Amino acid sequence: MSDVLEVRLLGAFEVRSGGTPVVMTSSRAQSLLAYLALRRGAPQRREQVAFLLWPDSTEQQARTNLRHVLHTLRSVLPAADHHVEVTARTLSLRGFSTDLMAFDAAVARSGVSTRRGGTAHSGEAPQPGENARSSENARSDENDPDVLEGLRLAADLYAGDLLDGWYDEWLIADRDEYRQRLMAVLARLVPLLEGRGEIDAAVGHAERAHRHDRLAEAPYRWLMRLYDAQGDRARAVNAYHECVATLSDELGVEPSARTRALYETLLPRGDDAPAASGAAAFVGRQAQRRRLTELWRDAGAGVPHLAVVTGEAGVGKTRLVEELRHWAARHGAITAHARSYEAEGALAYAPVAAWLRDLGAARWRGRLAPAQVAALAPLLPELAAQAAPAEPGSRLRLFDAAADALRAAASAGAGPVLLVADDLHAADAPTLRFLHYLVRADPPVPLLVVGTARLLDTEAGHPLHGLLAGLRVLGRCTELTLGRLERAETAALAGRLGHDLDRADADRLHDETQGNPLFVVEALAAGWRGDGPRVLTPRVQAVLEARLLPLADSARELISMAAAAGSSVSVDLLVRIHGRGEHEAARDLDELWRRRLLLTSGGDTYDFSHGKLREVAYRMMSPPRRRHSHLLLARALQDIHAGQSDEVAGQIAAHLHQAGARDEAVDWYARAAQAAGRRYADAEAADLLHRAWELLRSAPASPARDERELALLTALPGPLSAADGYASPRLRTALDRAFDLAARLGAEPAAPLLRARAMAVLSRGEFDAALEYGGQLRALGESDDVLAVEGDFVRGVAAAWRNEAAAARDHLRAAIARYRPENRPAHLLAYGQDPQVLCLARLAHVCFCLGDVAEARQSQCRSLELAHAVNHPFTLAGALLFAAILDLDLADLPSLRRRVAELAAVRQRVEAPPVRLITEAMTSYLDLLDGAAGPGLARIDAALADPARDTAPGVPAMLLRIRLAAARAAGLDGESRETARRLLADGVRVWDAMALAELGTGPPDADGPVRH
Repeated sequence: MSDVLEVRLLGAFEVRSGGTPVVMTSSRAQSLLAYLALRRGAPQRREQVAFLLWPDSTEQQARTNLRHVLHTLRSVLPAADHHVEVTARTLSLRGFSTDLMAFDAAVARSGVSTRRGGTAHSGEAPQPGENARSSENARSDENDPDVLEGLRLAADLYAGDLLDGWYDEWLIADRDEYRQRLMAVLARLVPLLEGRGEIDAAVGHAERAHRHDRLAEAPYRWLMRLYDAQGDRARAVNAYHECVATLSDELGVEPSARTRALYETLLPRGDDAPAASGAAAFVGRQAQRRRLTELWRDAGAGVPHLAVVTGEAGVGKTRLVEELRHWAARHGAITAHARSYEAEGALAYAPVAAWLRDLGAARWRGRLAPAQVAALAPLLPELAAQAAPAEPGSRLRLFDAAADALRAAASAGAGPVLLVADDLHAADAPTLRFLHYLVRADPPVPLLVVGTARLLDTEAGHPLHGLLAGLRVLGRCTELTLGRLERAETAALAGRLGHDLDRADADRLHDETQGNPLFVVEALAAGWRGDGPRVLTPRVQAVLEARLLPLADSARELISMAAAAGSSVSVDLLVRIHGRGEHEAARDLDELWRRRLLLTSGGDTYDFSHGKLREVAYRMMSPPRRRHSHLLLARALQDIHAGQSDEVAGQIAAHLHQAGARDEAVDWYARAAQAAGRRYADAEAADLLHRAWELLRSAPASPARDERELALLTALPGPLSAADGYASPRLRTALDRAFDLAARLGAEPAAPLLRARAMAVLSRGEFDAALEYGGQLRALGESDDVLAVEGDFVRGVAAAWRNEAAAARDHLRAAIARYRPENRPAHLLAYGQDPQVLCLARLAHVCFCLGDVAEARQSQCRSLELAHAVNHPFTLAGALLFAAILDLDLADLPSLRRRVAELAAVRQRVEAPPVRLITEAMTSYLDLLDGAAGPGLARIDAALADPARDTAPGVPAMLLRIRLAAARAAGLDGESRETARRLLADGVRVWDAMALAELGTGPPDADGPVRH
């Protein structure tokens, strides 16, 4: 008897035979098996199955595809002939079970109706648990253990939507039906548990119902009642606020009278309470709206695009983008929103994580390959069952996995995915790099990214300018500038806000606000009247202060502390920092929401309705009050995220810093740096460690402080060299201080310090010092293969640049001999490159210098083979770079062209400036050979003038070597001689003989490659 085949259809698809997982790599084979299992084994006509699985193919092609997939399925499925019955006309499945069957049985046991039917958004139709009849049912169910057990079992068995993460058309109707069955189960189960006093269990199921259908009002009401029963009045109020925002954003409607009535019972209020206002009015901007709509439709053709709406603060950038998002959602688009904050401590890639969570990435876990899940885990820890160790080069894998997740989201909606990126001027550099990668992704992701930014507030060197410039060249970036409102538009906005102004009053309002929409909205909210006293000044500060002054003292205190948080704040955090009890916190939070000072866009977090309001609220606090607020925020974040502080470690550190808690802040900055390292954010990790170092140096001198400082500085070179390069002035200062501290404490500098110092002095051409530090590393490696390899690598590189080829060959061979493949992760994590690959790359050129061309070619080929196998972008780029230099010296033009083309492709995945500069110079040289003499030489000179030329050893000399070849090829004898003199003046000695020959003072055989 064959083992029963177990097929999991709810949530992630899975197949087991006899309890053992069956690996199925073919998505079509999975679809076929899932379809047959979903039909409960009933025979299915072959032509019908073929049509459903390949709806866009011809009938003949679909039948052919079905035969191939049947062959694949039968080859991977144990006892396939027993389980899959194939006839000339039909297909069926036998000897199997599914979780779906068990779910249906549990539903039948509970007595819940399984008929098809839609649900109204408002929940006004009679719903279980919300009228007299359903209450009677709930009471009778309490005494029927079989019904209760069936409901609990059905809820537990529903592990996720039917084949969650799949987007096949044949699934849609069945998936919707089972979602409705789950909602019917929960509609009976939640009130039943509530009636039995099992409030915590009821909350869990109510939250689940809310996640499954955010537009159904009943789950909001359940949550309002249940949170209140738990004593969490603030979260109950938040449930209503979220209901208002969701229904308004998605459907343009208000909650039902029943929901509003329940809300009023939570917070009884007098007649003079401020009324809750809807979304801010929107007028004008027709041209910008039309252009954004065009860009969204164009992006649907498969070419991603970035649109940036710019303008001064308060001009309506965010409001315009919100309008686009609502419009796209109504047309079936998948959308996601994220905002960047300028507050210290914001974690790198936070907007990317917010987009993926907003798109429901956790639901796709079963559809992602294990490698993709592992790559995304640093951004979304909830995807992985356990934390995976960081892998070098994973930044690119993270980018690839995130792009694949967005492609999956695109296939689930109508049109391209729309990502909203508020306040791009405050975004971290890694997020901007991801956007650059995403918009240039190959294959492309059908999406439109729409951002807002205050470009005039950003410096020329801000990475946002680099992003825009790079995408503008490709035609994938559009900037839309918003100006202030005209007089008629100002009057129209006032009218939308309920103020019917005559011509004179409208003109006065426009004159006083200068047409800034924020000024108009806030002035009217502050009580502006055309015939009353002037309440405005040209400064927004006075306008916004007028909004805050009428608040109750406790509400003003709460919004001030929310301002100190510097970003969006959760209900839990607001309640903890309020300190006056649940009911008071709920009352004050509701007042801030009703006055549109704090808003929620869904979920349990609040944000200021405008960033300027946050600034004003913070400025109104006294310095002592600010310090106290930051300390309370730090303590609250520590409590809320105890044991899982990666995402908030930087915020905790910044709050402690601003609170004056120096020692704690140093420790938290160090923890935040480790978290940044796990997200492959080297620049952020370096900045956090640098901030901790500067803060620690302000402490009184003592041996204990020196030991802590040395520990920080030992951790700093890795991320700092990756971010700034080995020639970085910051790195030199840090290394000098670390070596001084080590001497003062009588300690030997640790290996990371020696390695960084060796590479730093190499970058400055101090080869004797590099050999010394390499020797110290090698001495530490007597019993440590990693340190031994790194020591010999450093010594080999130093000797090679000094043109001591025989010594360089010996050191490099020694490093290769001591290298162990199992140590590759340690090399990559600690030093950012695979030394085996780069030792072979350098050995190839050393052998060329020694006249052994055969071994040079052999080492070059082996280096490139390993580099492609390792698939570490920086290591591959280094191998290609030195392979290209060797091809240049060998005058192998066809190989050089192939190498440079590959370098240009890899360069998009590597941030290192030397790779960029050498690639540009080599490309310019080849362009020059193809006839572009002037521009080619000029671009090489631009690379030589770039300050980043000193970020790695030997880069200026390599650039000069390329320039010499270019000048020769162009027949520019004067330029050739000048380049030769510059080569001789450089500390790198590799091409001295060639330079001397160019100047006529060297041997004739030192002429190098043939002239092109």
